[in-house]
Amino acid sequence: MLALGLVTFAASTAGLLLLFEPALSWYYQLAWWSYILIADGLNRRLGGRSLIRARPREFLWLTLLSVAWWCVFEALNLRLGNWYYVMDHPARVARWISGVVAFATVLPGIVETLELVENLGFFRSLRTRPLRWTRRKEAVSLTLGVLFFALPLLWPDTFFHLTWGSFALLLEPWNRRHARASFLRDLEAGEAGPLVRTLVAGLFCGLLWELWNYWARAKWIYTVPGFADWKLFEMPLLGFMGFPPFAIECLVVVRFAQAAGERVAARGRRVGRVAAVAAVAGAAAFTAAVFAASDPTVDSVYVPVAQMRVLPPDTRARLSALGLRSQEKLLRALRDVPSREEWSRRSGIAVADLEAVRDRVELVTYKGLGEERALQLARLGIGRRDDLARWPPGALASALRAQGVTPRDRFLERRVSVWLRAAD
Repeated sequence: MLALGLVTFAASTAGLLLLFEPALSWYYQLAWWSYILIADGLNRRLGGRSLIRARPREFLWLTLLSVAWWCVFEALNLRLGNWYYVMDHPARVARWISGVVAFATVLPGIVETLELVENLGFFRSLRTRPLRWTRRKEAVSLTLGVLFFALPLLWPDTFFHLTWGSFALLLEPWNRRHARASFLRDLEAGEAGPLVRTLVAGLFCGLLWELWNYWARAKWIYTVPGFADWKLFEMPLLGFMGFPPFAIECLVVVRFAQAAGERVAARGRRVGRVAAVAAVAGAAAFTAAVFAASDPTVDSVYVPVAQMRVLPPDTRARLSALGLRSQEKLLRALRDVPSREEWSRRSGIAVADLEAVRDRVELVTYKGLGEERALQLARLGIGRRDDLARWPPGALASALRAQGVTPRDRFLERRVSVWLRAAD
């Protein structure tokens, strides 16, 4: 697993740097699955367990649960509007497949990272004052869990950050009584090591999520209210505080699902099979519904040079025939005046026209605007990235809406603010 993961990661990263497919279109998925293989291999070499080799059925279950689990947050985002996707696959089937492959990495990534932290010996034991758990504290936890879930839905601009923790508050009291492992039982025993190791694993995974998302073509962009000025990659700095508690929440959900499954299976093989089939069918239906409802969060899709309507037909045909088939290759090839002069000789296109080509394609790729947005902007006289900075956010959003409202325009004002803030 370790060798396969290292080779896959090296090949996909090289493909990204050299602008080769499928690395350009699938880099995020390739990077994450490579890392999972690497972490699994390291865990085995460090004397731990290989989840993939030793328990393949459990690993498969974890990936399926991961897809359904992340779809919960995609559903919540329909109300919150905290992120959206750009430069995704133009075909819906490809978008859904890439989404499933990406979402399937969430729980395996956290579980493998947590085991890696444990096998490396970090925070092996952290003694603390034993927690005294009472019914009153359990009532407080459940009440807070309900509030943390409901308040972001009622007032998303104010309470959006509470989303990352509601399920842990709701489910961990049940885990304390029924699951094989529980953070509350650890704290009752005066041991904070498992909790701290999970927080560390969450922060590390968060760094990887944002690092690989930043370099990927198909990515998400945040529109978190009030936190957009200071960023690391695409994530506002304060947003990284959400990854450690999210890891806690993920482990709580995994333990809850495991314990619930064991309790159902204890009622008999037939009951267990019926419950398993119902759970898989329900999760699949929920996932499909969320994917269908979330399609407007895809603000742009990728278009190869040969199909770009922002370019004259003859120009795009010539450049594509000469090997500049992707937007990235075209921008790299036309990066400066000497390069444009060379490509002018090869293509027969005037240098000034190639400069205009570069400006238009650069606008398409800027913040993942995409071709449809670039065409909308062109109708407003915006043909270059620098032209955006002259517009106030509200005026630009209104001018775009005047061209026709689509489902993806629901959070248009926030997306426009992202474009203009970076352009300015």
